[in-house]
Amino acid sequence: MIIFHTDHYFQIGSAHYSNGKPCQDYSRSGSNYTIACAIVSDGCSTGGHTDVGSRILTLSTFQAIRDHAKASGGALNTAVVSITSRQQQIIGTARLMLGLERVDMLATCGYVYLTKHGGFVHIQGDGVVGLKYRDGHIKMSRYEWADNTPFYPSYGEGGIEKFVGAHGGDLEAKRLSCSTVIRKTDGSYTEESSQEFTLREGLEGVVTKISQEELDEVGFVAVFSDGVTQIENVSWRDAVSAFLSFKNTGGEFAKRRMIRGIKDMQQSGKGPADDISYAVVRIDNTEEETLT
Repeated sequence: MIIFHTDHYFQIGSAHYSNGKPCQDYSRSGSNYTIACAIVSDGCSTGGHTDVGSRILTLSTFQAIRDHAKASGGALNTAVVSITSRQQQIIGTARLMLGLERVDMLATCGYVYLTKHGGFVHIQGDGVVGLKYRDGHIKMSRYEWADNTPFYPSYGEGGIEKFVGAHGGDLEAKRLSCSTVIRKTDGSYTEESSQEFTLREGLEGVVTKISQEELDEVGFVAVFSDGVTQIENVSWRDAVSAFLSFKNTGGEFAKRRMIRGIKDMQQSGKGPADDISYAVVRIDNTEEETLT
């Protein structure tokens, strides 16, 4: 029987810390007997109070997932549209109630949503997805927007037209890329492969499906903000591999691993230059957690 466990962690980057800026990343996760989710958000450094916006976006997505699960019983065929619609509704309402500006809500979002029958990872903007299989190999994918100008879910409330214009106005132009590499069990990597998405596809967000059969093979599904690609003297693939190299999977397993990993990386550099967030679903047959 499949049992889900989750954990998450986020940390301020050296550039923000040294300049007295707040951490603009946030993460959240949770699970119950039937579903699990793991969410990260990364606030735009040149936006407004995006440290607040990233938290609102993460919590809004968390609530949207819970609402979908309760209303549909975890049906996957309607999940992406339903969650996105509810996410938009909640962040719009929260922004108005808190008196925030649209620039305060400029943040990316990446989330994992799993059920006993499979699930998916949805990238709204940029970030990295990592799947660690039970045999030890890791498949990791990095999503990057052209000109370092990612899509933000808050554009759904207003701003799509301006965003499209910033990318040249052609919805069929390739503006989002995905680089995928596999870390084999001997520690070596396969040659990096790439895929491109149109501006239209990027506006909808990229969905990576995980079948019920694949759940039997996967031990961890993780999502990272793009801060994992900005660690001094450490490649993004090595960083992802390190943060998925768990020695102990009890309790706050992801938090412990990232804290330890960052300390190790600081031996050869400053560690993460940008803020970094991380959330993981662990798939096994141990004790249950509660989605609260």
